[in-house]
Amino acid sequence: MKIFGLYIILSLLTGNPILALVLLLVIFFFAERRFIGVLPDIFKPMRRANRVRQLKKVIQVNPADAEAYLELGETYFRQEKYGKAYDFLKNASKKMTGHPLYHFYLGASLYHLGNAEEGRKELEQALEINPKGSFGEPYVYLLEIYIEQKQPEELINNTYNRLLSYGSTKTFYQAGKLFLKYKDMNRARRLFRETVDNYEASRGALRKANRRWAILAKIGLLSAK
Repeated sequence: MKIFGLYIILSLLTGNPILALVLLLVIFFFAERRFIGVLPDIFKPMRRANRVRQLKKVIQVNPADAEAYLELGETYFRQEKYGKAYDFLKNASKKMTGHPLYHFYLGASLYHLGNAEEGRKELEQALEINPKGSFGEPYVYLLEIYIEQKQPEELINNTYNRLLSYGSTKTFYQAGKLFLKYKDMNRARRLFRETVDNYEASRGALRKANRRWAILAKIGLLSAK
């Protein structure tokens, strides 16, 4: 009712019902991003594209800047352009070998490109260097690889327990979704509950950032009965 009232006021002020509807949607979007945070950030692709341009200029000036290559690899990985991510990461290999983020993004890119075994080695190396790195995301990839390769249950369980120790709200949800896919309902439920518990324990901006995963985890719990 309040939303309809606001629409009427905007219609009277603008004299254009369609423009009033557009303004109402804009107001709703910015209010949602500011106070709720469930909807995706529509400006993120533009920020990433601008950052890619900046990094490519850095490389043109200094082709030996391995950190720029690493960040470009990460950015393309997050855009799901795994071939480009792999190419830029390989350009960083001479200076970045031994850096956990380098090995994580390289391993995850290799997995998406169909080379699970080489990806596994890179992911395991990333965690050997820093078991707490990337908020537990390498564990999610390794769990999927181990399940696909039918690795021993002991290895899967150990990786699962390490994820519970080092994961985040987002990675708990991702792993819960993974186990739901493979019909492991007990682990799926545990991870979805961990997602919700972590959200409820968070505060401020972190709580807003985690809200989306908590909502999705609650939906996941309905599927994991």
